[in-house]
Amino acid sequence: CAFSSTRHQSCSFAPLLRRSFTAALTEMRLLLSLLVGLAACEDWADSPALTKMWETTSSSDLDGLIQVLAQGGRDMAHARSADGRGPLFWAYEYKNSDVLALLTHLEVDETAEDADGKRPSEFFPDGEEELADFGAKASARSEDMAELLKDREDEIATYYESADDGMDEPEMAEGGVDEIDYADDEDDEDEDEDEDEEASGATAAHKAKLEELRARARKDEI
Repeated sequence: CAFSSTRHQSCSFAPLLRRSFTAALTEMRLLLSLLVGLAACEDWADSPALTKMWETTSSSDLDGLIQVLAQGGRDMAHARSADGRGPLFWAYEYKNSDVLALLTHLEVDETAEDADGKRPSEFFPDGEEELADFGAKASARSEDMAELLKDREDEIATYYESADDGMDEPEMAEGGVDEIDYADDEDDEDEDEDEDEEASGATAAHKAKLEELRARARKDEI
């Protein structure tokens, strides 16, 4: 009958409609992922700070990297260069467990992908067993690295606060001529010398703590 024929035709179209819907849904998902990727790429750019972080990570200059993060801000740890890679990628590539420990504390994304779709851990040059040991070593040092960064941030903050406190505006005498008290200038110079000595002492303490951690790390490796 006509009804049966129409019903048969509609049933035969159902699989085709499902396939078309599935294909359209797949295309939409692909488009969304591409848009997300393009949005991420807009934040990828080379910079002097990233270059410095690459240099310090590849050469195991932990103090230099901490200096960059302490001055530029902790968000620098999440920065990505034009190829989509950043400090975490380089930590794995150059097997720098101290940097990995610090970046783990700063919650840098382990699942992030570069322009080629590779994750940071894929750049580790050795096998899975060595990778597991590498990660365990970094986890054990995370708190120490966090303390080093905090100490350095405090030193820099103290330095700038001292510098701001020392910037007094000159007093004006009648007639608009600056009234200069040379005795005060000498006192200011003495204070500057004291501040420099304090800053030098703080930096020395920071480096001493860094050396202590390195010695402890070498002892653990033996």
